[in-house]
Amino acid sequence: MTLRIRPFLTALTVLAAPLPAANPALAAPGGTATMTGTASATVITPISIVATAPLRFGVMARPTAAGTVTVSTAGVVSTSGGMAGNTAIAQGSSGPQAGKFRVTGEPGRQFFVTLPAAATVTRSGGSMTITLFTVGALTGSPVGTLDIAVGGTLAVGAAQTVGTYNGTYQITASYN
Repeated sequence: MTLRIRPFLTALTVLAAPLPAANPALAAPGGTATMTGTASATVITPISIVATAPLRFGVMARPTAAGTVTVSTAGVVSTSGGMAGNTAIAQGSSGPQAGKFRVTGEPGRQFFVTLPAAATVTRSGGSMTITLFTVGALTGSPVGTLDIAVGGTLAVGAAQTVGTYNGTYQITASYN
């Protein structure tokens, strides 16, 4: 009976024995390598845009047929349809002019300008749509300030309601 217990105790002893510690000499081929990376960040002047003059289509007589009034980026007025020849009205300080904006940002950094597809001017009892917005040549200094002129085309309806029409449009300047 002693012989039967002894092989059983020997097997238990082998199973209970601690495993040998991992040998670093047996690590995977190639060992370990360390490299230092680099990081950087650049902070630039935020881009900003402010309106310096409103886009004005001027004073006009109510037409009997629909037409358009276009103000170029240079402030030059042209008319078509029922508005043809409707620029002879004395304008005073309400005369046509291009909208003007000043963009300020990081010197030498490129940006682009986004104009709306359309905008609306309204008054009680009526509205008109401005389309074909255009932006003129950028003028200014290379130190981070540029001026932009904006023109557009106003659609005037036949027998348009008399009054002063007002509205807004958005222009966006973004760094490339």
